[in-house]
Amino acid sequence: MKTAFISRSYEHRQQYATAIAHVVAGLRWLDMESIDFVCQYSFEPGQAREMMAATLQSIQQADVLIAEVSEKVIGVGIEIGYAAALGKPIIYLRKSDAPFSTTVGGLATMAIVYDNPQDLEDKLIEALYGLDKETK
Repeated sequence: MKTAFISRSYEHRQQYATAIAHVVAGLRWLDMESIDFVCQYSFEPGQAREMMAATLQSIQQADVLIAEVSEKVIGVGIEIGYAAALGKPIIYLRKSDAPFSTTVGGLATMAIVYDNPQDLEDKLIEALYGLDKETK
């Protein structure tokens, strides 16, 4: 089964919870597993090295990285850069009223600009279905 690593802001996790739930639903529809690191793992402040080791290992194991970048976050940028260095496909997600990131846009395999969570899910399913066809 293919796996998607979901890269997103820890600080803004509540604000984007519904959007991420739709991402996970879209992945399930495509029979893909998700690694939502923000929800699946918990670390104490003194465990920065352990957190990053787990993050990098999860990205290595994933088939694709999906990054919600409506908010600029250093950690998400690091995860995107690592996935790009590994040659992983990167899907860039942002709300239609969020600014474009030239850095992420320059590394992303594809971008999805969405208006609402259902719009995001529909566009993600279409994008991943197309990406799967390209890699076969």
